[in-house]
Amino acid sequence: MSLKTDFFDGSTGLNQQMDLAYAAGLAYVTANAATLSTALKTNAAQGLTKFTVIVTGTGTMSAAYLRGNSGNNLLLKSFFAGITTQLATQAVYSHECTLALNVADSVNTNVNFNFNFFQTP
Repeated sequence: MSLKTDFFDGSTGLNQQMDLAYAAGLAYVTANAATLSTALKTNAAQGLTKFTVIVTGTGTMSAAYLRGNSGNNLLLKSFFAGITTQLATQAVYSHECTLALNVADSVNTNVNFNFNFFQTP
């Protein structure tokens, strides 16, 4: 194997890590479905169309890795792609929910689900 092959296809290679991050994003929505559902119902009952739901933790993903390079990394993008895909299976699309890694402090890492369900007249 070459060094480049190790980088892409090694035991912790880039390709495998991105696949694992995507799968973790899919699982993250499933694991937090009750939290998200409750928050959506609560905000709907209040008549709110724009709100943020903060979900604690990052599931099986390493918070330190997701925070790497100030969050500008492929691991976080793959994790969020999995979350976005899983939300779409529940008819919540990317124009209705944007994601942000909440690193408000140096200890806790959470995911912000920023919902915006606009109503047309």
